[in-house]
Amino acid sequence: GDAEYDEYQQAWRLMGFIVDCNPMDDDDYYNQNGGSNDGTADGCARYVLWAAYVDLDYQGGGIGEYQFYDAETKKWDDSACKYTGSERCAKMDCHLESTHFSLLGFFKHKSYDDWMEQLFKHEGMCVWTDEEYAFMKNARESWPEGCIKSGKYTADGEYIYYDIKPIQGGDIEMGLYTDTQCITEYQSTGKQDPITVENILGNFLLQKGDYYDFYDDTLEDSMARWTSAFNKFRLCQPCVAYDMENIDGTKYMGDDYYGGDGNNNNNEGGNMFDCYDDADYTNVNQCMKFMAKTAINTATFRDMSLGRYQGTLTATQMNGLSGVRSWRAESFSNSLTYLFLAAATVYFLYGYVYLHKSMVNNNYKPMFNFFSVGNKFKEPLVDEDEA
Repeated sequence: GDAEYDEYQQAWRLMGFIVDCNPMDDDDYYNQNGGSNDGTADGCARYVLWAAYVDLDYQGGGIGEYQFYDAETKKWDDSACKYTGSERCAKMDCHLESTHFSLLGFFKHKSYDDWMEQLFKHEGMCVWTDEEYAFMKNARESWPEGCIKSGKYTADGEYIYYDIKPIQGGDIEMGLYTDTQCITEYQSTGKQDPITVENILGNFLLQKGDYYDFYDDTLEDSMARWTSAFNKFRLCQPCVAYDMENIDGTKYMGDDYYGGDGNNNNNEGGNMFDCYDDADYTNVNQCMKFMAKTAINTATFRDMSLGRYQGTLTATQMNGLSGVRSWRAESFSNSLTYLFLAAATVYFLYGYVYLHKSMVNNNYKPMFNFFSVGNKFKEPLVDEDEA
């Protein structure tokens, strides 16, 4: 049967986004709308991809068994190990080539907005700072879900369309396109070209933030905020949500805490590193939420190859090796295999022709014809009666 793993020994990471104009028939591309009502009917689908991992050396210590990489300090944070007194303090490192985690699988979602909603209101609230969460939870709603006609034109009179644009490293930005599938990117004519994202859409990420004012941000400022916060999920994260700032379990006490509605049940405190999220869950299993609350499909080798070709995924992890290295190694290995097979075939044919010519030249007749039913071995030189 299938192996069952403790939820605390499982981890995940964001891989990035891909554009797929020819998804498979059993894909959720055909099973859900997944786009804006203002979108074109033939826009190429954008997918978000993530990977799941398991720590086969897990010893049952929960979050206290791991140290986490801090994107701000660029150092490993072993607070959970120290405060829980765990003897094992392994790195949550499924984003590294040298990881001790084992790959469970790759997954994809066409409705990246549903995926982001589940991530942001659960694990996102506890991984991000209050300011990051205030910005991200509103900015999420600004991204289009489909190829949208902008109402603007190029100098040649062509419509300008816009959609999310997967970019190198696993992130996204807004892209401008000249076709209804949003795959032919608009080519700027220079600094004086009025056709820009900011001129057409303004600072589309600018939304009202709870307790924070982002209205002075330029589009560049807002994109920097988005990228900085989103980057944290390209690092290895546990499936079970956690909060490294909630050291003694009292961070969420009081109704006036950011995000509280006056009806929370956290006044008595909780356990160390508990995550009380924006949906009133405690230590939710984020991987389970992805699978139970969104339309999900298994990402195939074709999907991963497509992302590699487009250059829009982070380095994948396959048995502790980066995807780029493993794909290159596999490709090189396959090439050698085919080369050897071709050489062996040529050598065999050459040998067969040479043998046939020798047989003809020497008027050779085989002692035993394998392909003839009535064959007999060549008669012995000495008759049995004479022996």
